[in-house]
Amino acid sequence: MGEVPLLKELYDLYKDQGVVVVGISLDEDLKPVQEMVTSKGMTWPQVQDADKSVRKLFNVKGTPFYYLLDKRGRIAAKDIPMKKLGGAIDELLKKD
Repeated sequence: MGEVPLLKELYDLYKDQGVVVVGISLDEDLKPVQEMVTSKGMTWPQVQDADKSVRKLFNVKGTPFYYLLDKRGRIAAKDIPMKKLGGAIDELLKKD
């Protein structure tokens, strides 16, 4: 949860350039997820993966785990440290 403020900052910086954030919660109970989204002011979609289908599809072992997709929906980078995510987004936007 400590990375949410930086993720919000990056989202605000890049959302007008087409960057979309989708959060995937690994929690099985929906109520804590809803409370977290509200308390942290997360304005992007948050998906609950209680049946573990998303984490199996993308081989996610834990959170946080970041995938960066290009405009065609292809994985451009994965498991990016938060402190490098802004630079990776910037580089990807330059390519597209």
